[in-house]
Amino acid sequence: MAAKAGDIPSLVTRLIRGAVLWMLPALAITAMALTWFYQQSTYKLFDDPLENAITDLIAAVETGEAALPPGTLFLTREPIDPRYQRALSGRYWMIGRFQADGSLVPVRASRSLSGETLNLSDAVKVAIDNQTKSEFRTRAQGPDGEPLRVLLRSVILPNDASVVMLAAADIREPQRDIRRFAMLAVGLMLMISAAVLAAIYWQVRLGLQPIFELRQKVADVREGKVEKVDGIYPSELAPLADELNTLIDHNKDVVERARTHVSNLAHGLKTPLAVLLNEAEMSKSGLSDVVERQAKTMKRQVDHHLQRARAAARGQVVGVSTSMDETVIPLARTLERIYRDKDIDFDLSIPDGLMFRGEKRDLEELAGNLMDNACKWTKSRVSVHAQMIDGDDGFFTLTVGDDGPGLAEDQYEEALKRGARLDEATPGTGFGLPIVEDLAKAYKGDLKLGRSELGGLEVVVKLPGRL
Repeated sequence: MAAKAGDIPSLVTRLIRGAVLWMLPALAITAMALTWFYQQSTYKLFDDPLENAITDLIAAVETGEAALPPGTLFLTREPIDPRYQRALSGRYWMIGRFQADGSLVPVRASRSLSGETLNLSDAVKVAIDNQTKSEFRTRAQGPDGEPLRVLLRSVILPNDASVVMLAAADIREPQRDIRRFAMLAVGLMLMISAAVLAAIYWQVRLGLQPIFELRQKVADVREGKVEKVDGIYPSELAPLADELNTLIDHNKDVVERARTHVSNLAHGLKTPLAVLLNEAEMSKSGLSDVVERQAKTMKRQVDHHLQRARAAARGQVVGVSTSMDETVIPLARTLERIYRDKDIDFDLSIPDGLMFRGEKRDLEELAGNLMDNACKWTKSRVSVHAQMIDGDDGFFTLTVGDDGPGLAEDQYEEALKRGARLDEATPGTGFGLPIVEDLAKAYKGDLKLGRSELGGLEVVVKLPGRL
C-alpha cells in the first residue's frame, strides 16, 4: 500500500533531522571532552602543591641514631605553606605507618590536623603491602568533615623502615570550578546547537528554494495563471522544468488531436443523420415517421456524447482559466432579452477575481444550461451565487436557483437521466442537467439538486477555481 504524501517527511524536515542526528551527539561528546580535559588540568594544578609537600617531607626526614627507639624520625624542616600550621585549614600532611588492622597511625603530622588522623580505604594498604604501587591518589574525609583529595606515597627510610607520606587538601573548591565549567560547556553547546540549527534551517531553505519556486510555478500552471513553467533553475532542476514544459505541450497536443477526432466524428455522423431526416420529412409513409423519430433520437444522443467527449478532453487541459464575472454576467443579460416576457430579476453574487480553472466554452455551456433551465421554470426571480469552499482548497460552488414550481425529492434522480423530460409541455431535449453533470465530473466536480430559498429548484455544482 502506497504511503500518503502527508505521511512522508518533507525534504526540509529530513535534512534538518539528519543534521540533528549527528550534530547533537557530536556537541554532547565535545562538551564532555572539554569538561574532562578541564577536570584533568584542574586536578593537575591542584596536585602540584601536594606533590611539592611530599617532596619536601622526603627531603627533610631523618632517622634517629641507632640507640634511639626504632621508628624515631625527625624533620629538619616542614612544608612552608602556612595553611599547614593553621588548625583545620583544609591543608594537611602526615607521615605514618599502617597497623595490622589497616589503620594509619601518625608518626609526624601537620599542626592543621589538630591531633586527628586521616582514614584511608583498605585498598590503599593492600596495594602497599603487595607493592603494586608506590604512589596513590585517593579520597578521604578531613577532621572537619570536609572531602579531601589525598596524594600518598610509600617511602623506605635509610634504616629500612617503611612509612607512608601523604598530603591532602580540601577538594570542594576545584569541584565547584569543574561543575561551573561543565554547566558553562553545556550551555555553550546548547547555544551553538541552536545557532547551528538555525543556520542549517536557513541553509536548507536557501538550498531548496529553487524546488519551492518550481512547485509554485507548477501550481500556477495547474490553476491557469501561466501556461508554462518559466524561470531560471539550477542545473539539477533545469531538466525537470524542461520535461514539465514538454509534458504540458504534449498534453495540449493530445487534447487538440482529441478535439479534431471528435469534430471529424461529429461531421461524419451528422451528415448521414441530416440526410435521413430530410428524406423522412419528404416521405409521408408510416416508416418515415419511425425513421424521423429514431433519427432525431440518434442525433440527440450523438450531440450529447460528442459534447461529453469534448468536455472530458478539455477537462484534462492545464494552464487554462476563465473569469466567472466575464462569463456569467453576459449570459444573464442575454437571457434577460430572450425571456423578456417574464421580466426576470437576476440576483448575481460572484466574488471579485473568481476564476474557473477550465475553458470558457465549458463554463458558458455549464452556466448557460443551468441559467436557461432556471429561466424556463421561474416566475420572475433567478439567483446565481458562487463562493469558494472552505476546507476544500481549489474548488468553488456555483449555485443556481429559481422561484418556480421546483421538483420533489423523488424526481431528482429522474431529472438527471439523459433525455428525461418531466414536463413535455416545456421546450427542451432533457439533456441540459445531464450535460452539466458530465461537465462537472470531467473537471473532478459534482452536481446536486435541492430546494432553493426562492421556492423552486436549486442546482449546486462543484467546480475547480481560485481567487
